[in-house]
Amino acid sequence: MESKKKVLKGFGLFMAAMLIMTFVSRTVYVNQMPQVRWNYPAAASIRNTLTVDGTVEAVNSQAITGMEGLLVKRVCVAAGEQIEEGTVLYEVDMDDLQAKLGQLEAEEEVWQEQLQAEKKAAATEITRAQEDYDTTVAELDRKIAEQTALLEDALEDLDLHLFRIPEEDSSDEIWIAWADERTRLDRVIADKKRSIEEAEFEKEKLLKEANRNIEDAQSAKREVDGAYSVSFSGIGQIQERESKIKTWRQLVVDEGKVVSQQEGTILEVMLQSGVRMGADAVMRYADAQSSLVFRTTISQDQKAKVHTGDSVRLSFPGSSEEVNETIDSIVQENGSYTVTIWLEPGVAQGRTEGVMEVVSTSEVYDFVVSKQALHNDGSTNYIYILEEKEGILGTEMSVRSLTVRLLDQNEDKAAIMDDLLQSDMKIVVESDRELKNGNSVKVE
Repeated sequence: MESKKKVLKGFGLFMAAMLIMTFVSRTVYVNQMPQVRWNYPAAASIRNTLTVDGTVEAVNSQAITGMEGLLVKRVCVAAGEQIEEGTVLYEVDMDDLQAKLGQLEAEEEVWQEQLQAEKKAAATEITRAQEDYDTTVAELDRKIAEQTALLEDALEDLDLHLFRIPEEDSSDEIWIAWADERTRLDRVIADKKRSIEEAEFEKEKLLKEANRNIEDAQSAKREVDGAYSVSFSGIGQIQERESKIKTWRQLVVDEGKVVSQQEGTILEVMLQSGVRMGADAVMRYADAQSSLVFRTTISQDQKAKVHTGDSVRLSFPGSSEEVNETIDSIVQENGSYTVTIWLEPGVAQGRTEGVMEVVSTSEVYDFVVSKQALHNDGSTNYIYILEEKEGILGTEMSVRSLTVRLLDQNEDKAAIMDDLLQSDMKIVVESDRELKNGNSVKVE
């Protein structure tokens, strides 16, 4: 009897131990399960807010060109500043200005002296060429006149000789002598005519050469009179120097201050104190009549959320100003899109930067879930669906992955599509640990 009691007691202890171990193991099993929350997919639209930075630009903006080579003493305006006619834009260093002006004036004086010398030399060359021409003409005319006089004498001698023709019954010796003289006179006349032709040909040739010398001399004089000198790079540099001298002399009178010629808004300042100016523009401004536009660039993905005619909100860094405007154009350029908005008069005065905010609401999608419910493995979008299955605890809840196509999304929601999606599916929207396909889970 005592032995039987011991057996029963041992068996009881064993069963109690087993019960405890089962409870502990199930507790551990349950504690290892991911804890999830779920929701049904809903039919809804996606609301997106797109914010992009851009620039405010003036249409027909004006450039202010710098005084090339001069040292800037002080910049007196900044981007965004309103200016009036006569507003001092910047000042140049007066000592530097006078030194540079002195150098230019010295160069101009040397050039003027050389120019006058070249003009004098050119005038002398024309005189000499004309004298050579006149001398050549006179000498050739004299030679032709001499040959012409000799020809006339020969022709008179021939006429007289023909008048003295022998009698028909004269001896052969008389006829032969008369014929020889006739031949000689014909030869003399031919020689004189040839000499005259040669002299006239030589005259024509020498006159062409003399005329060419005169033309060359006159061309050289015209070049000198046109302020061109082979000692300098060209007339452009000479005119530039003369223009600089005139401008810088006036700048000395103005005490080195460069002022605005009209009212407007400074858009950009590209010079600094203590720096020498180049030939490029040093400032850019919009006059009072210029229109302003806002421009920004959006990507291909962003283009789907922005359309011509959309109402947008514009704000401007550094200003409390905010306005509603309408998109005027969207133009594709090099894979991106340029958005242009013409601003109403008075908007964004003095501003060079802006921020565009576009709020768009999509169509109603059949299946919209929390953004947390959507997962991506690098190439595929998928969600987890909550289902029942038989497990250690009997009927358990588990998750199954379902590949979906992403239609639209924002920071909070995602619109998805798949032929297997149903409105009564339980979509896992949150888990306290990483999920895997087939995981048993406990529901919060």
